[in-house]
Amino acid sequence: MTQWNPGPADPNQPQQYPQYPQYPPPPPEGYPAEGYTVAPQVFTPTEDPLISADFGGWWNKGITIVKRGWKPLVALQAVGLILTILVEAPIAVYSALVSDDFNQQFANQTTPESVDFGPVIGLVGFGLGAILLSVVVAAVVTLATVHIGVSVAVGAPARVGDAIGMAVRRILPLIGWQLLAIPIYIAAVCLCVLPVFYIAAVFLVLPVVVAVERTNAISRCFSLFHNDLGASASRAATIIGITIGASVLGGAIGSGIDVAMRSTTPGNNGVIVGSVASTLVTAVIGGAIAVFVAPLTLAAYADLRARREPTHGLTIAQELGITPSMITQWPPSNPTGYAMPPA
Repeated sequence: MTQWNPGPADPNQPQQYPQYPQYPPPPPEGYPAEGYTVAPQVFTPTEDPLISADFGGWWNKGITIVKRGWKPLVALQAVGLILTILVEAPIAVYSALVSDDFNQQFANQTTPESVDFGPVIGLVGFGLGAILLSVVVAAVVTLATVHIGVSVAVGAPARVGDAIGMAVRRILPLIGWQLLAIPIYIAAVCLCVLPVFYIAAVFLVLPVVVAVERTNAISRCFSLFHNDLGASASRAATIIGITIGASVLGGAIGSGIDVAMRSTTPGNNGVIVGSVASTLVTAVIGGAIAVFVAPLTLAAYADLRARREPTHGLTIAQELGITPSMITQWPPSNPTGYAMPPA
């Protein structure tokens, strides 16, 4: 097997993205040099499974991951959807019933003192518990999606069980960093609407940073975002726009179904059916858009990191615990600067 030989250094040719180096970067730590040969073609960012040089390349990388890995991505979202429905549907039904009963009490009672606030207090308690469980489920699914996306990109088997195992190990750091980000969001809300979008764009890659790098997540998000504002803003605006549009659509469809069920089915049965159907439709639409958006977010992180420091898709894979022995198909789609030895 030909030994790793990147060739003579060219001081006039930058050796990092988004430029086009003539030679691939050295194999990441843990990927032995003797296990690779240098492909004869020029190594460019478009050939990395995760990193691209422009907006079009970024979009194509994300869509490629969706096309090649939609089955495990959908399976993961399905697991999250089932858990979300189990948590949110009972709360939605209870909330609808309490709200309906509360409105009737106000309509029938002459004094506020005679209104029973006990169910409302109970609803607040149950709601907080449901929110906590939903945050945990969402965090696990988000982190696991990163593992699956990288596995698909580098040609390793995408195993939902391995992805969830990694997510469980990183869930507390992610929730901790998200809690630390809340005061920043609050400060942005106090300033104006635009700063909220700025903070949302900065923290868009926070789950990926926690999954891959684990430490200094907040400062890392700011440094990645500000290193190349053009690339950061274009990718973040696209992802946020898609997410907001899908959320509005899902909310409108869910509300329409809820109203239709209540109008066609009288009494509490209509309230229950409408609430469950609305929750289910909203969750399904949210899961479907997550299958599409999560790989784009992963590719955005890889692009922004490569613009700040020499990075390869295999480096990111290694940091997630995806070792060379797990890679069964290389190159995964297009040629890269590496050629894996025969098995």
